[in-house]
Amino acid sequence: MASAVWGSAPWWGPPPPAPARPLTDIDFCSGAQLQELTQLIQELGVQESWSDGPNPGPDLLRAKNFVFSLLGLVHRRDPRFPPQAELLLLRGGIREGSLDLGPAPLGPYARGPHYDAGFTLLVPVFSVDGTGQELQLDVESCYAWLCLPELMHGISVREAWQDCLGPPVPGGPDSIHRTESEESPKDQQSSVHPPHSYVTEPEPLVSSLEKSPSNGSGPESPLQDVTDRGFPAPLKKMNGDVTKAAVDSSVPQPSEALEAWPTLCPAKVAAWFFSMLAEVAESLYPVPGAPRLVHAARHAGFTTILLATPGPPRHLLLFDLIPVVSVSGWPERARSHSWAGPLASEPSSFYLVPSGSIDRRGASGWQLCFARQELALKGRIPAPLLQAHAAAQALLRPLVAGTRAAAPYLLRTLLYWACERLPALYLARPENAGACCLGLLDELSRVLEAGTLPHYFLSGQKLCAGDSPAALLLALARLRGDPVRALCAAVEEAKAARKGGGLAGVGGGAH
Repeated sequence: MASAVWGSAPWWGPPPPAPARPLTDIDFCSGAQLQELTQLIQELGVQESWSDGPNPGPDLLRAKNFVFSLLGLVHRRDPRFPPQAELLLLRGGIREGSLDLGPAPLGPYARGPHYDAGFTLLVPVFSVDGTGQELQLDVESCYAWLCLPELMHGISVREAWQDCLGPPVPGGPDSIHRTESEESPKDQQSSVHPPHSYVTEPEPLVSSLEKSPSNGSGPESPLQDVTDRGFPAPLKKMNGDVTKAAVDSSVPQPSEALEAWPTLCPAKVAAWFFSMLAEVAESLYPVPGAPRLVHAARHAGFTTILLATPGPPRHLLLFDLIPVVSVSGWPERARSHSWAGPLASEPSSFYLVPSGSIDRRGASGWQLCFARQELALKGRIPAPLLQAHAAAQALLRPLVAGTRAAAPYLLRTLLYWACERLPALYLARPENAGACCLGLLDELSRVLEAGTLPHYFLSGQKLCAGDSPAALLLALARLRGDPVRALCAAVEEAKAARKGGGLAGVGGGAH
């Protein structure tokens, strides 16, 4: 009788060998299975979707409206604050790499014990034409200076901003580069425009702080969640003498040399910004069903506030509010294209933000920021790579909490370079999320060892990794030895944040 066969072997023989699995299924460094890592990364994305999803819950919307209302009250106290401005809201706080401030003291906050989700809000206090002589841009140092003449549009700008003036540009303006613009010189009557001249782009995360309706009582009033004891007058009546005459006059000829013009000091602007927020915060009283401001503090060039939502569940949301200068145009030698297409879309613009640097140039200069372009790039990154980056950030978060490390933004920049370097089909495959997460962490370790990382937007420039990265390198090495355990801890932290957390070790009130 003929025996049955299994392939070419008799049925009673040994089973055929299983097909060899690709070597990439196992992480060589830790021995972890990449499939298990990918499943944990996907679970982490599900648990964090309550704050990062496309349809945020009512608590998050109320918190956002509360912040916008708070900024409206600041304008009522100081008309220098723009009555209507285009605000850019980013998911993730500065400690999670939303912006590049360099190595800076960011406070003791840690996601989990101190807050459940973080956001960054860019608040323009100036709008500048990049081709005007008021803006002195030094691309080689990534700094810029905003020089203020005596008069702009017929008003005394120096008098209005007297408490925020700094010394003239260090070394004079001769070594400063200008920005590019496609406007002809005859069309440029002014280099500074009031913030309400912005055109809001069709981007869901860009919000406008509008004037309140005439009756101040409609459901769309920005003051519905915040009440100020000392200033009951409606917002619309405070137009501000600093900006209302801007459309009536042209810029006069300067009466003094440009090198003698004082600059708008970012550190002093940040201090003014915080002091006004603190004054408004102290005058608030609770409104039933509205978020409650439980903490406000200034760190480097921005202000951090913590809001407690009414719940249930009760969430603690962190907002980093940073005063910025909006610049129209595009810097010379800046990258104009990416793997996703043109960067300098029409109309092109970028931001200037207060730097976290403590050296002389950083203290008096503003730092270039391309947050709007980064927001557009994020929409073109494959979803599995975004999940891998979010997981890497979650693993990095406890390692850099309370330090001056610039690692979170370095990790974000590595994300862009990965898209430039690796095939899109590889990055778009869900099963590769685990390998991508480990690859980002390995690249970050190499950057920390080297001390610098090429700037993605400014050709030839480098981002600084900060001082004394040895402790972070050691922590990353321990993490890479057992990434599964670290990811399991991140998933549990996300579950706790989804349920709502408490405030531990930060304190309350305005500091």
